[in-house]
Amino acid sequence: ETADIQICKKEDTEGDESCDESCEELQLSGDSRWIEVTVGLIGKQGQMRALQPSITIREYGSILTLEEKFQGGTGINLTPPPADVISPAAIKTAQMRLEITAGALGLSGFARIDAFLHVDTAELIIIEVNSIPGLTPSTVLFQQAMAESNPILPEQFFKSIVDTAAEGVM
Repeated sequence: ETADIQICKKEDTEGDESCDESCEELQLSGDSRWIEVTVGLIGKQGQMRALQPSITIREYGSILTLEEKFQGGTGINLTPPPADVISPAAIKTAQMRLEITAGALGLSGFARIDAFLHVDTAELIIIEVNSIPGLTPSTVLFQQAMAESNPILPEQFFKSIVDTAAEGVM
């Protein structure tokens, strides 16, 4: 079971003086400290680099709908997750663990790993490894690449993928 992540608006925080008219806050609720993340990886085999993770906020119901998960414009993706949900240190630890996982699996070029991430310990439970994820407009890989401290623009992202693939066949 994962934590319930909600966007709370002014009417949800009635009487809270710290909120103004446009106040919105991300809240983790429930007993679980696990969240579901999607993380893109890019690079050569044995040197894959994990990008900033994304979390998808569901709009209603207890699980993400297929539309929220895969159809562009229907879900809310936060990249990287806000520090009040998971600390930057836990994100860095999770990225390191995912890079080790990518190396152990022999991934290269680009990939996507979906996982459950414990927000306190950065423990991971891998859900799915996609060694050739789709690059449709609804993918979060571009958003993750641009969220890096040195942003990777889509053109650079594609060039890196092609260059890595070309090196593998030569």
